[in-house]
Amino acid sequence: MSAEIAAAGLAPLSEADRNRIRAPNTTTTLPLYIEKPPAPRSRKRKSDADADAAGPATKKKQATKKDDDPLPDLSGIHLDGDEDMTVPVYDTCDDVRTKIRALLRRPGVTKAAFLRAIVKAAYPAGSDHKIAPNLLTNFLSKKGPSAGNTSSVFYAAYVFFEKLRVRDGKPKTKKREEMETQWPNGFETKELLGGGWVTAHVSERVGTDKFGKTVISGPRGVIRF
Repeated sequence: MSAEIAAAGLAPLSEADRNRIRAPNTTTTLPLYIEKPPAPRSRKRKSDADADAAGPATKKKQATKKDDDPLPDLSGIHLDGDEDMTVPVYDTCDDVRTKIRALLRRPGVTKAAFLRAIVKAAYPAGSDHKIAPNLLTNFLSKKGPSAGNTSSVFYAAYVFFEKLRVRDGKPKTKKREEMETQWPNGFETKELLGGGWVTAHVSERVGTDKFGKTVISGPRGVIRF
């Protein structure tokens, strides 16, 4: 056998060569990158799809209800003297104060709302005049039939209450009719009452009656002026 191998020109295998086992080539060439499978398509709920179709959600504006003015606008009611603010006044200062306090005790009626209402009632249409709150406080702090007779609050408040009476169709009170007799041209609102000098006898007494008139009472009787 060795002679045949030698004749064929082949070198005999050594013991090590005979024991060497050549392993088969199992190397696998990998691709340069691995393509990831597409992500599963998510299914939107119908409500989400409808929201997308409708576009971005818009924030709703919260409607604010404007509070109604607690007092009526009486500017549409006409009284003689409205044009030049010379409406005759037939209430005393104390009478008007009593009406104001009763009105301010009503729920929701504030001093600011009251001042706005009397300006609308007494001042010409379109007037931007404002009555300061301290004038109302000052007028309410006084006491007496003629105390505060030149106050703008006194005149404007009287016009407001008189127009309210006319609107509601209420009759004149007995005191109102007596005031018309005592003050035919209306209560004094331009000149201060009770601030001048009065000459009287030592036996006479000087005061103010319920109509706001200066009264001298004594042996000669009662004199009003």
